[in-house]
Amino acid sequence: MATPSMTGVAFADPADFVVNAYTLNGEPLSMWATIHQNGAIVKSGYTPLFFAATIGSTYTVTGYNFAAGGILFDHWENGSTARTTTVTVTGNTWVNSFHRAAPDTHSLTVNAYTQSGSALSMYATIQSGGTILQSGYTPFTITGRDGARYTVIAENYGQYAFDRWGNGATENPRELLLDHDVTTTARYDVAAPAAVAVAPQPAAPVSPPTIQTLLPKTGVFVALYMYPDGSGAASWQAVYDEKVRHPSVPFVAVFNPSSGPGWSDSSIFSGWVDKLRSVGVIALGYTHDGYGARPLDALRADADKYRNWYGADGLFIDEFTNKVGFEGHYRDLTAYAKSIGMKMTMGNPGTDVPRSYIGTVDVLNITEGRGYMPLSWLQYCVLCSADQGWHYQYDKRNFAYIRYDADWLDTSFVSNSMQSVGLVYVTNGDDSNGRWFHLPPYFGSLVSTLDG
Repeated sequence: MATPSMTGVAFADPADFVVNAYTLNGEPLSMWATIHQNGAIVKSGYTPLFFAATIGSTYTVTGYNFAAGGILFDHWENGSTARTTTVTVTGNTWVNSFHRAAPDTHSLTVNAYTQSGSALSMYATIQSGGTILQSGYTPFTITGRDGARYTVIAENYGQYAFDRWGNGATENPRELLLDHDVTTTARYDVAAPAAVAVAPQPAAPVSPPTIQTLLPKTGVFVALYMYPDGSGAASWQAVYDEKVRHPSVPFVAVFNPSSGPGWSDSSIFSGWVDKLRSVGVIALGYTHDGYGARPLDALRADADKYRNWYGADGLFIDEFTNKVGFEGHYRDLTAYAKSIGMKMTMGNPGTDVPRSYIGTVDVLNITEGRGYMPLSWLQYCVLCSADQGWHYQYDKRNFAYIRYDADWLDTSFVSNSMQSVGLVYVTNGDDSNGRWFHLPPYFGSLVSTLDG
C-alpha cells in the first residue's frame, strides 16, 4: 500500500519522529501509541504522535487495539504484524500503523503434534480468568470474545511430554490475546518407556478464596486513581514498598483507568497491577452503578475487561445504592465476578445500608466523609444508638470506612476502629487538590498502625 500523504507536516531540526494510524483503506485514525527507548517510554499519546528524536538513535513503537470501539491493530507499513516495531532514526521519520475493524468473536483452536509432525490426541484446557471454559482431547475449538485473553494448558500423558508451542514458546500455561482467529499447537517429545504415567484427570474448578482468607486482619484500602506514569508512578511505588515492609497487613487498592476500565487495554496499568499483585496487593477495578441504574450486563462487561485486560482481583462498585430492592442486582454481580476468577467485590454507598445488603458484596464502605466520625457509627450503625445498633452482630470484614480531608493521622482512632471494620483508608485529600489522586503524607504511618 502506498504511503499516506504527509502534506502539511513540518519537520523540526534535528529530526521529527511521527507515528500515524490509518484504516486499511488509508483513512486517518486517532489511536493510542507509545514510543520506547531502552525499555522506557519517552512519548505516548494519540496519533498523530509527534516526538523530537535524536538522529542515530533506535526507538521501539507500540500500536494498540481499541477493542471497545471495534478497531484492532493489523500491521505496520513494512508488513510486520507484530504489535511493536523498531526504527533507527537517520532523518525525519514517520511510522505508519494500519488497523482493521474487529469482529465480535474469534475462534481459538488447540492442536497437539509430535516433534516429527504426527497428530496427537492430548488433554488440554482453556481458561478465562481462572474459570475453565473447555477441556478435552485435541483437536478442539472454542469461540471467544474479541480482545479477550485466554489461558491454554497442555497436559502430559504416558510417554508424551510437552516441549513447546508451535511458535517456539515454552511457557505452559500459555496466555493468548484473541484479536483474530488463533490456532495454537502443542509439540510433544516422546519420553522413555519408564516415564509412562497415569492419564491426568481434569482439574476441578478452584473456588474463590473467602473474605476471611483475604482479610485475616484489618487492612488498608487505598485509592490509586492517579495515572501510573511520571509523578503518578511514585504513589503506586509507595503502595508496593509499604506492602513489602508490612507483608501481614492486607492491602486492597482500587485503580481507575478512565472512570472504568477504559477503551482498550493499557500496558502501563496492567504492568503496575501485576507488580502490586506480585507482593500480595488485592487490585480492584473501579466501576460505577448509578445507584442501581446501570444494567447488570454493563457491569459484567466492565468485570470482563478488568479481568482480561489487567488481571484485576475484583471490582470496586461506586455509586452503590442503599435502597431496599437492589440486593439481587449486587448479589448477581458478585457471583459473576467470582465465576470469571475474581476474588472480591467492594460496594461504595458511602453511607450505611440496610441489613439485607450484608453478603451482596464482600465489603461495604459504610461511611465516606470529611475528618473523623464517632466510633459508635462503626460498632452500631451510622446515626444509631447502642440499643438500635446491629453492625457488631456481623463479621467486621463486611465493613470499611473512607475518610478524607484529615490533615493528620489519629492513630488512636484508627487502632480502636480496627475492632469494627475490615478495611480502613484515611487521606488528607480534599475537593481542591483531588481526594484520590495522591497518597497522604502519613500513608506509611497508617499502615504501621494497622500492623501494630
